[in-house]
Amino acid sequence: MMRHIPSSTSESTLDDFDADQVQPNAIDLKIDKIFKLNNKTFEISETTKVHRGSELLMPGRNDSWDLPVGIYEIIMQGEISIGPNEAGFIITRSTLNRNGLFITSGLYDSGYNGVMAGALHVTGGPAIIQRGARVGQFLLFEAESLNQYSGSYGSGSNHDA
Repeated sequence: MMRHIPSSTSESTLDDFDADQVQPNAIDLKIDKIFKLNNKTFEISETTKVHRGSELLMPGRNDSWDLPVGIYEIIMQGEISIGPNEAGFIITRSTLNRNGLFITSGLYDSGYNGVMAGALHVTGGPAIIQRGARVGQFLLFEAESLNQYSGSYGSGSNHDA
């Protein structure tokens, strides 16, 4: 069953959102930061995780980023706290989909607290995105949880920029 973060039935919270972000079944997410991925080797195994790293891109005119075709790491405005029996994920707003931009993101597990991030795939040609533009939607749903998130991503350890 889907839930809505501002609903009284949800145990999850999202800080720093406006009423205009509340949609019928989801909440719009505004972009805050964009990082250009480095061209280093990414490595993952059962014992190793070596990120390729990234570089913070500063917005230019009109507080906007001019993005050539490529893949970027993005951080949304606000921080989220996922309730003990809920989980969620980010989907791309349809306007971006129709223009060849896609957001991919992992699952936000029960107990996760922190930033919301994903990969922005700019595939259909160059794009200009203004800081604070609504680019994604967060879908929240009821979830059977065997335990709570215990990772470190939301702690801010990956990006302090």
